[in-house]
Amino acid sequence: MVGKVIVSLVSLILIVGVAIGVVVVVNKGHGGRDTTSATPPVATSSKAVTSFCSTTNYQDACVNSLGNVAKNESATPMDYIMAAINATIEEAAKAFQVAQSVKVDAAKHPNQALAVDDCKEMLGWAVQELQAAFSMVGDSNMHSLQDREFEILNWFTAVVSYQQSCLEQLEVPEYKSAIENGMVNATQLTSNAINIVAKIADVLQAFEINLDMFKPTTTTTTTPTKSRRLLEVTEVGHDGYPTWFQAGDRKLLAAGAVTPNAIVAKDGSGQYNTINDAVAAIPKKRQGKWIIYIKAGIYNEVVLLPKSAANVFMYGDGPTKTIVTGRKNCGIDGTPTMHTATFGMYK
Repeated sequence: MVGKVIVSLVSLILIVGVAIGVVVVVNKGHGGRDTTSATPPVATSSKAVTSFCSTTNYQDACVNSLGNVAKNESATPMDYIMAAINATIEEAAKAFQVAQSVKVDAAKHPNQALAVDDCKEMLGWAVQELQAAFSMVGDSNMHSLQDREFEILNWFTAVVSYQQSCLEQLEVPEYKSAIENGMVNATQLTSNAINIVAKIADVLQAFEINLDMFKPTTTTTTTPTKSRRLLEVTEVGHDGYPTWFQAGDRKLLAAGAVTPNAIVAKDGSGQYNTINDAVAAIPKKRQGKWIIYIKAGIYNEVVLLPKSAANVFMYGDGPTKTIVTGRKNCGIDGTPTMHTATFGMYK
């Protein structure tokens, strides 16, 4: 299922600061934008809107969402990007309110009552993810925005996952149509935001802006190298790690000298017998990365980290040695699909 959120354990068990973006960037806001390299204004507002929306799937929705910024002839491409994301947040918040207003006859449709409750929760998460993306974009100049493209797209694709998972659980037409109709604008603008960020180079080209002007200047006599993403590896991951895995964490494992803060072992040779015990013991107030080593064994548990447990790094002894299985299934035990993940994070 498209919207299902599951963390697979392949060669590692990793929860690498998934929530750190929320913890850090949500508190910064638009005011924290780096203005050391100011983006030049575009020529005319009408040309800007047409060019900006040319990469999107829902161009009418895109044009309508940029009404206010289009009135400002000195608006920059970054202003258009921020306006597009902000409009998406507003529509996502409206979708959340629609879901909140849906009343279900729990006696008649007990499973649908749970599904609607899940929708309310996921659409609330969607708003949070969009707000985090807004803050991340607001803290970037145009050059660093391209470097952080994958990170920002992670926020947006999470929103799509929440939206689709919500609708997939709804079976009664009365409830599904109400929530789906309330989500139309939000889903269209989320799709547009993904296209805009994924095709940021095309957007800037349409604005006749050369991204090279935003690269840091160098005082050396050597030829500057081309900018590259921090996470850049080959598509298949030549070093054996997922392409989204941060370079610093790759080096941490490659060094072979990781010192864990906590050790989990089923045989009693560690500090904890279960992963959840180790998670519960993560200090709320701490500095830096918290590392948990999970020794070989089959751990029959569902591991859900709170978002407050940011910057947590877990690793095991390999895909055939350290195995986590929660065995929840919608068809067998009636657990809603969004709660069937064996490994994940919650608010």
